Amino acid sequence: MNSAQSHRWQAEIERRLSQGVDLEFTLAHFARAVEAPPDDVGLQRFLDSLVGTETAERLEAYRCPMAPCARLLPAGMANTVCPFCQTEFEQEGVAAEVEPVYRLVGEGSRDIRWVIVIHGMNSRAKWQEAFSWEIANRLSYSAPVLIYKYGWATIDVFARWLHERLARRLGERMRIAIQEAQKSRLPDRPDIIAHSFGTLLLSRVLEDPAFADLKFGRIITAGSIVRPDYDWDRLIADGRVEAVLNHVGGQDRAVPFAQYAIPGAGPGGQVGYLAVSTLNVRAEDYGHSGFFLPENLGTAIARHGLWQAFLTRPLARFRPVGAFVADPNWRPAPLVVRLCTRTLAYGLFWVLAPFSWVRRKIDP
Repeated sequence: MNSAQSHRWQAEIERRLSQGVDLEFTLAHFARAVEAPPDDVGLQRFLDSLVGTETAERLEAYRCPMAPCARLLPAGMANTVCPFCQTEFEQEGVAAEVEPVYRLVGEGSRDIRWVIVIHGMNSRAKWQEAFSWEIANRLSYSAPVLIYKYGWATIDVFARWLHERLARRLGERMRIAIQEAQKSRLPDRPDIIAHSFGTLLLSRVLEDPAFADLKFGRIITAGSIVRPDYDWDRLIADGRVEAVLNHVGGQDRAVPFAQYAIPGAGPGGQVGYLAVSTLNVRAEDYGHSGFFLPENLGTAIARHGLWQAFLTRPLARFRPVGAFVADPNWRPAPLVVRLCTRTLAYGLFWVLAPFSWVRRKIDP
């Protein structure tokens, strides 16, 4: 066994563990994957060394002894008959062949079962339809996408009481969707993708005791205006949320100003989240909506793309390019400054409210 071979074999092991795929294999299967002879003594020693370091387990499997079949028998089945070729071994005077199987110690990959997408403010969010189309075309299985639209939100973001109303509607729609998903035998934990003001509404739903029964899978926030010190750790520890990816745009010019005009908002999409259980990833060239440009959205959900990988891979080894740790010394802007700017924004809300009402009647 030379060094180049060893590095190649180890790289294949790391790939399988990081992607959570092909964790169980025979010597012959692994040999084909790394283009080595199936009787390579060095490869046998390498795999046995994984068992010695508890990276893998060595198990016994049984193979059909009939030449035309020669398939591995399913685990847990009696090794007296082949379920594939229907051969009864005792009648044929043969016995199942014992073959060692290696199983890597790690978490397997997960499917994207269904997703709820929530858009931001001042937008009809055509990206939601594009995301649904891309998911349908890129996955080899069906993954329903619930497109949640709360309509145009412009000056509405300046009023906390409107946030609460929109958040209640979102929570109620989520509950209905989860109930319908259960009827269709889908998991009761949808994955979530939220953008901008949609991230703040999602955080409101998670804080509302009326929706404490709602639980979610993996959450992606893009252009987030949730405060960096939002307690995602508690939500993850309590089982409300499985995991959180915070996708940050390095050229985002909107997020830094959110805390000055929008009650309860913060620069999570600039600073990152302080919660140690979350994953912050910065895309240096992205603006506030850069995540949803067709080329960027396609890249994110393509095979091995950031979003696709986060939603499907084991997270213990997930270390994407651009990952960073938020500054633990972050503090919100001075309260007196935020009170002044939010008061001005709220005053603007009442000045423009009649015009906003008319616009909604004309173009809802």
